[in-house]
Amino acid sequence: VAVWTILVVEDNENNRYLTTFLLEREGFRIVHARSGREALEVSLRERPQLILMDIQLPEMDGYEATARLRAHPDLASVPVVGVSSYA
Repeated sequence: VAVWTILVVEDNENNRYLTTFLLEREGFRIVHARSGREALEVSLRERPQLILMDIQLPEMDGYEATARLRAHPDLASVPVVGVSSYA
């Protein structure tokens, strides 16, 4: 059984820890990015099957990072789920 790699893009350490804990418990391999710019770099290196993208990020927000992912031919088809803890 192939293990999915999920990129968690989250600048808040507590949110990143909780998300990672829950997903690893289900058997997923988790990689992290703390900014939109880092998300692009990690995506190109790790080729995740899914990206959980925080909306409010330093350097480049989740909207811009997602647009840049979609513009890259090798990453355009990777599903991106927007996540926000902003209430």
